Amino acid sequence: MLRKPEIVVFAGPNGSGKSTIKKMAQTVIEPYINADDIKTTNACSDLEAAQIAEKLREKCVTEGKNFAFETVLSTDRNLNLLKRAKRKGYFIRCIYVLTSDADINVLRVKTREQSGGHGVPKDKVISRYEKALLLIPELISICDICHIYDNSVTPFRIFKKRKTEFFIWANEYWTEKMIMELTKSK
Repeated sequence: MLRKPEIVVFAGPNGSGKSTIKKMAQTVIEPYINADDIKTTNACSDLEAAQIAEKLREKCVTEGKNFAFETVLSTDRNLNLLKRAKRKGYFIRCIYVLTSDADINVLRVKTREQSGGHGVPKDKVISRYEKALLLIPELISICDICHIYDNSVTPFRIFKKRKTEFFIWANEYWTEKMIMELTKSK
């Protein structure tokens, strides 16, 4: 039996720690499409890097190739890409990284910017945080496997979907009820 093409997506609001978690993950496939890396490699603008990344992702889906990517996932653009991939028979694995409070993300983005990384305006971090969390249930419905990590302090898995099974682990920041509301799981 042929293996399905696979997408590994690292998703979550700005400043949640996607890049940090990605370094720890054992499930990364190549190519890894990241607009930040593209910007650095090509010395281009954020917009140009995002456009290049989008074209590369679209090309992989069109050609049925494996790939991994990182996204804030605060709009439905990449959700729509994942839906198209799913219809084409892709296996989709997601590692979603969040924090318990948008203020944590704002502070991390500011710290990253002060260290020479890319910045994001505070209002945009907060807006994207809220929008990204609202899209989690739809993301879960698309994924074959989805892990959600709270990275408020130290990465801690709070949710896992594997096929049709759901698992929840509460921590000091997320109660079982909060996780069920976040994921719309029962």
